[in-house]
Amino acid sequence: MPRRNSTGRALGAVLLAGALVGCEFIQPIESNPNLVPEASLDQLFVSIQVNNMLMEEGQTARLAQVWTQHLAGVDRQFQTLDQYVFTQSEGDDYTNFYTGGGLVDIRRAIRLANDVNRRVYAGVLKVYEAYRLGMLASVFGDVAYSEAVDPTIETPVLDSQASVYAAAQALLDEAITDLQSGTGAGPGSTDFAFGGNAARWVAVARTIKARFYMHWAEGTPANYGNAITQANQGITTSSGDWVARHSSATTENNLWYTFSIQRSGYIAAGEYLVDALLARSDPRLPLYFTTGSGAFAGQYVGSPPGTRNRTGGGADPGQSASQINLDGSGAPDYAQPFVTCAENYFILAEAQYRTLGSPAGDATIRTSLDNALACEGARKGVSMAAAQAFNDVLTGTALFDEIMLQKYMSLFLNIETWNDYKRTCRPAIVTYAGQRVPGRLLYPEAEESPNPNVPSATAQPARNANDPNPC
Repeated sequence: MPRRNSTGRALGAVLLAGALVGCEFIQPIESNPNLVPEASLDQLFVSIQVNNMLMEEGQTARLAQVWTQHLAGVDRQFQTLDQYVFTQSEGDDYTNFYTGGGLVDIRRAIRLANDVNRRVYAGVLKVYEAYRLGMLASVFGDVAYSEAVDPTIETPVLDSQASVYAAAQALLDEAITDLQSGTGAGPGSTDFAFGGNAARWVAVARTIKARFYMHWAEGTPANYGNAITQANQGITTSSGDWVARHSSATTENNLWYTFSIQRSGYIAAGEYLVDALLARSDPRLPLYFTTGSGAFAGQYVGSPPGTRNRTGGGADPGQSASQINLDGSGAPDYAQPFVTCAENYFILAEAQYRTLGSPAGDATIRTSLDNALACEGARKGVSMAAAQAFNDVLTGTALFDEIMLQKYMSLFLNIETWNDYKRTCRPAIVTYAGQRVPGRLLYPEAEESPNPNVPSATAQPARNANDPNPC
């Protein structure tokens, strides 16, 4: 069947992402090789989970990290991307949302779960759909959803970003109801994250709801209160963190490791993050980065934005800035966090600062920040006692700045750092040539060409509706 566009008519369901051929997580399908196999519910769920990992650790994540100075693009196309020059080719995650374990397979899996009254299983699947939907809208703004993957609609409309977030919130509410129903068996061991533990998924759903409320708090301050309500029911221990599952098998490696090996030298440590960690003698520094080489041997050195300075390939290719630590956060089997206890408490701290104010709310705010740091230390196996002590003497703007800086340092390699920056303009990163960090990605040409509802690159906005005040 011909593929016209990934969101409209004539789209066949894709069972597995192409990158996962041979993946040991996936049970083989024994069938006539001349027939198209009918995927089971569990097989679909595996592809959905892997698709989420691919999107969380793929190009959008790399751009988010480079643009917020966690990392720096220092060679080939990444040096240009570090200077905020990008094209429609960077927006392929828009298509990935729908195919290869995306929305097509999620909807089919939910139908299969409901057909046999496995509401708990359906609830887990709805968390995935809502999460990916909200994150897609955070990057692209208006997206195809209400008419997406409908075989009778060839050119689906783009729904407004606000309506898409509302749909994601409603779907999360449905997911929570399903998960709490106790009806039918959950995914069990097919669930890479929690082995089908419904209570863990409810907490994750609450924290995702809080995150999405924060995405709109810049223009709608009432959402700070909504975020507090949800975060108070969210993830409270690092054992409840939603993380990726990887292994040392080549087909199951963390994509940050794969990229670092296959595109060695394209990306280096970002100067702002390295300097911030150094200034605090932060114990996470060696987990995140290696020391440099050449003149920088034995030193943690970050590269400034938009330049090959402090990297190989310059006058002295033997001297290089720090790189992602491939024995630490970039290890092949590193369980990259998606949504965590630390983030949940950082959300609480920021929202409490906005609603309670300082100094009146300082004690409550500091407690949330201390809890975030405790979760962070537990997740990464380090002591955050010094950071907690530093936090406990702050007040006013200094306290807010510390919340956002600590969250920034916590969410290493996570797309959410970009959303936080767009909302708060913190931390005060050094941008390339004083320019503004990009506010969104462009829809890919593969979506624009067949669908007149997708505007051309020149007609697309620079920022999304939930980001009214550019930094």
